[in-house]
Amino acid sequence: MKKVCFYPSCQKRTNHFLFNLAKLLESTGSFQCVGYKEIQKESPKDLFKSDVYHINWFDQSKTFVSFLKRLYFLLALKLKGKRIVWTIHNIVSHAKTPFYNKILFKLLARFSKAIHIMCEDSVAIAHLEKYRNKIKLIPHGDYYGSYPESNLDVREKFGIAADRPIMLFSGAIQPYKNIEVLVKSFRKAFSHDEKNGDNAVSQKPVLLICGKVEPVSYETDIRNLIGDCEDIIFNPGFIPDENLSAYIKAACALTVPYSYRSSLNSGTIPLAFSYGKTLICPDIACVKDILKKSDCLYGYHYETEDEHIEILSKKMQEVYGDCCNGKIAEKEKLAVQYMAENSWESHKAEWIDLYGGCSC
Repeated sequence: MKKVCFYPSCQKRTNHFLFNLAKLLESTGSFQCVGYKEIQKESPKDLFKSDVYHINWFDQSKTFVSFLKRLYFLLALKLKGKRIVWTIHNIVSHAKTPFYNKILFKLLARFSKAIHIMCEDSVAIAHLEKYRNKIKLIPHGDYYGSYPESNLDVREKFGIAADRPIMLFSGAIQPYKNIEVLVKSFRKAFSHDEKNGDNAVSQKPVLLICGKVEPVSYETDIRNLIGDCEDIIFNPGFIPDENLSAYIKAACALTVPYSYRSSLNSGTIPLAFSYGKTLICPDIACVKDILKKSDCLYGYHYETEDEHIEILSKKMQEVYGDCCNGKIAEKEKLAVQYMAENSWESHKAEWIDLYGGCSC
């Protein structure tokens, strides 16, 4: 049996992506999956006893001490001849990180037996052309069954009428998430409600923004930006796993106004697709790949922040129109189909090959 150590962890409470991947591998009966953090805490003497080390978010140390620890670990893996698999999630950390993380990035590129990417543009964006022979493209897997069913009535919780479409943003709320763009776009798109009669007013969409705010001071900035707009509901605070499915199911679409600077991939996209929902999302690298295969989401491109606000507001209006006339169901059907074709199970053989196959 081959032993795979996931960095930083493969516990469900830590990261659903790595947990689902570990579960897939162990379902074959040929892999044992462990987490770096758990071994380091409970049995550090066993830290180098695994056959394969799958590295994630490794080049994002925040202090020099953290950098040195990671550098030691990486060099030790190389010296011991361990198979290193490196997944590139994003081109740079979402938060600004020290310059020495570039050293970790370059060493990972050199030392890895396999470099796993989830979208084609990762090669050029990350300047990995000379490592093409060890690059493996496998798209992000599904979130089927990752979150429990919920009895929470989101509309009742926030007092949202049954005929009002909900556009949802959920997840960590941090400055890089472009929440300002999201709020400004929504206000621009739906600030003319009085002109369209009572029926249009009653069905006017709601923008629901939920998630833990970091730093805490950022909450004030968001509230000031929302101002007296009653059609934007801001609910700061972590959404418990047991309630997340209720939020997604209540939405007509999710919206994620990503920045091109840092985002290559998105876990929110397969999460939405797994629940049969579509999204509004700029054409970051993974979205370009998706749109080559399916018209299952509302993609767009922008150059400047002002252009982002303008284009996103039009996409919101398009989603609203499609929701009112039922056309959005076509996108949802395609989203379900796309996720079925790109689930963990559908790419099982490719994942196994990433670790050098089932045999030791």
